[in-house]
Amino acid sequence: MKKPITNCAALVLLMCVVLGCGRLGVLFDRNSFLEGDKAQTAAKAIREKIGKPFNVTEVFIDKNEFRVHAQDPNNPKNLDEYKYIGGFVSGPTPVKLNENLEKSSFPFDEINFAAIPEFTREAIEKSGIADAKIYRITFRRGFAIRENAVGSLGSASWHIEIKGSREDVTAAAAPNGKLLGVDFSRTDRAKSYKIITSAELLKAQDAIKKNLGANIKISKIVMYEDSLGFSTVNPQNKSVEDSYNYGINGLRKTGFIDMPKINSPFQEDYSFSDINLTDAVKYLELAKKRVEMPDGVVSSLSVRRETVSVMDKTFRIVWSVSLKKGVNEGSVNYDNDGNEISVRKNGETIFEEKKTYK
Repeated sequence: MKKPITNCAALVLLMCVVLGCGRLGVLFDRNSFLEGDKAQTAAKAIREKIGKPFNVTEVFIDKNEFRVHAQDPNNPKNLDEYKYIGGFVSGPTPVKLNENLEKSSFPFDEINFAAIPEFTREAIEKSGIADAKIYRITFRRGFAIRENAVGSLGSASWHIEIKGSREDVTAAAAPNGKLLGVDFSRTDRAKSYKIITSAELLKAQDAIKKNLGANIKISKIVMYEDSLGFSTVNPQNKSVEDSYNYGINGLRKTGFIDMPKINSPFQEDYSFSDINLTDAVKYLELAKKRVEMPDGVVSSLSVRRETVSVMDKTFRIVWSVSLKKGVNEGSVNYDNDGNEISVRKNGETIFEEKKTYK
């Protein structure tokens, strides 16, 4: 006597009849949408389903799902969800709006789905974590604040989530598939990372010169134990400042808001080529000895170009080192030639240069 067909086997047979055995292989294919041309195939199917060029607010891809939130090309006020499953496209399913579609959407045809296998492979390679695997990737605009409004108005990019056996990281890639960087901020290496070392400051200096130019105008540089931030004049609008940060993740543009440039009669911009970032290491060690705080922690280390005094309008570059250790605090200011300007500890002035007036 033949054994009765199990419910599972019956389901498989039924699906073979409905979809065809060739389709069944696609449905149960556990090779990820992140591999080969599977994302391209899914994108093409959704494009054909909609039938006209369209914008998206989000593309979501993991091993088993390819999903988009697409702006209706016939009624741009509407947002719909489409899914690609087993060789078929489901949708449109209405999506409730909580964003400005005109500002948050991005042309679907400008996303390079063919680049997914390469930039995810590169992200895994650069992550440096054990047993790294892509968990999911999401394409969307970054959060930003512009024109006094909050919303998803920043640059569009791929957000890549990478999981390892002990640590997780994230990465980002441009619409064309260029990997923009990996975020190591949640890793063990981030806990011990220090920016004020000759090696790291040299990397920071090279990155700034390469990406922004050696002679960019700096309004201020501020360093902490694990990061360096600076502001520079926006090249398209001199009344606006751009903010950047350098740390374990390399050089990044920061800030959700276009900040207006505030001019002061006691401070002016200087050229990045006027300083050597690695001098910060020298001034930090000198300051620790000067205020007798060898184990002091950096509260801040800033570089500004400011007036000698309220009365003397001569400008010079000043390196200001502030330290803390327990209840003790100290600060030392140096000019760009390494001469002491002032020394203070626990609220008392230890040294202050003799002021001249011009």
